[in-house]
Amino acid sequence: MEVIGGGGEIAKCFMNKFVGKKLLLLGTNVGSVDIVNYARSEGAEVFVTDFFPEGQSPAKQIADKKFQISTGDTDTLENLIRDYKINAVFAGVSEFNLLQAQALAEKTGLRFYFNRSQWDAIENKGNFRNMCQRFNVPSPMTFFIGGNPSEEELEKITYPVIVKPVDCGASIGISICNFPSEIQQAIRTAEEASDSKQIIIEQYCPGREFTAHYTVTNGKVSLSSIDNRYPIKVHEGDVTSIPLARIYPCTFIDEFIKQVNADVLKLIQSLKLDVGVVFIQGLYNPEENSFCIFESGLRCAGEAPYRFIERVNGTNFMKNIVDYLLLGYVQDNMIGQDNPYMNGKTCGVLSFVSKGGILGSISGTEDVLKSLPEVIDYEQRYNIGSVIPDGDTLHQIIFRFMVLSESRQSFVECAKQIKSMFNIYDEKKRNLCLPFDESKFLK
Repeated sequence: MEVIGGGGEIAKCFMNKFVGKKLLLLGTNVGSVDIVNYARSEGAEVFVTDFFPEGQSPAKQIADKKFQISTGDTDTLENLIRDYKINAVFAGVSEFNLLQAQALAEKTGLRFYFNRSQWDAIENKGNFRNMCQRFNVPSPMTFFIGGNPSEEELEKITYPVIVKPVDCGASIGISICNFPSEIQQAIRTAEEASDSKQIIIEQYCPGREFTAHYTVTNGKVSLSSIDNRYPIKVHEGDVTSIPLARIYPCTFIDEFIKQVNADVLKLIQSLKLDVGVVFIQGLYNPEENSFCIFESGLRCAGEAPYRFIERVNGTNFMKNIVDYLLLGYVQDNMIGQDNPYMNGKTCGVLSFVSKGGILGSISGTEDVLKSLPEVIDYEQRYNIGSVIPDGDTLHQIIFRFMVLSESRQSFVECAKQIKSMFNIYDEKKRNLCLPFDESKFLK
């Protein structure tokens, strides 16, 4: 179970924007607590539902009404929307819950920020690859998209390659293959993780990974942020890595804007969204000064950079979406304020990554918050006693701190201090997380 929260109390003085409106939020995941706090602060009545009891669902703990209904129980949720005359349904960054929210909105005649065809164009890796080719967005060479590749198709592959499901996130079902002898197992792994049993086999591109977020406001698209991803591997060998830190702005932002940004803007504009957020993920090869875009999403990524963006620029795509769902429009079009350079600040997410085990204790959180004003929020993603998987996906992340600093050097110093104060142990009081070298964040 994921536990999100730490910063931000419920505003006590309600304004009038959402008075009389009712919002149903599906589940507690990254972004859920922020959505509840914002909607309530503007006068909305917020309902939260998921399968978990209130004690394991932070969004429920601050909601006006809560229900123990699975977010997959479409029929019961549809009745709930009609019975309570709910005005909008939304979710955090969860792909499953967002799709459920969109389907429920369509069934009940409510507004949503995307339709299913727009979602599939971006979220399906095969469809997105086709869009990249259409709009000249640099992307990996693709050897196969579909199900059950033939021997003839496999013989055309040039190694190394990455094999992954077309419809799965969180680094699930992904394998790196250096030799033909590894491809069949990689295909099975990807197919098992895919709901559609469709996979993509693509060129493995070396480089430094990044994520860029774009905000859509009243049909206009702007680049809001771009980060450096600092990876760490849980296991040896050719396995996917986990983001130990994400730091904004990235060190190659000038080259990204010069080479890639204009074509990505055209790609997103082709979706014809009124309001929303789109992230893209890719790699930058400094030796060749080239980019390779391999994935995208019609949602906020898990690092939720709106928390930084609002503090440095005054814009917040999550709030824009809530406004649109409840009001039908975005009141303030602040698209001109977007500044992916973060107005000279350095922002970042510092993660504590586990090699697997039982979460026994977490200490030092209060010390960090009291001693380091640069730390603006945190996420605890597991309850004490939870079993942390032994894998190579984003489920290895136990805890995250959000840091807003004056410079990259000061971010590094803050990370060093966090490391000295903060500890996560297993049930036998052994360190549960991988060590890291914060000096690498300067590169």
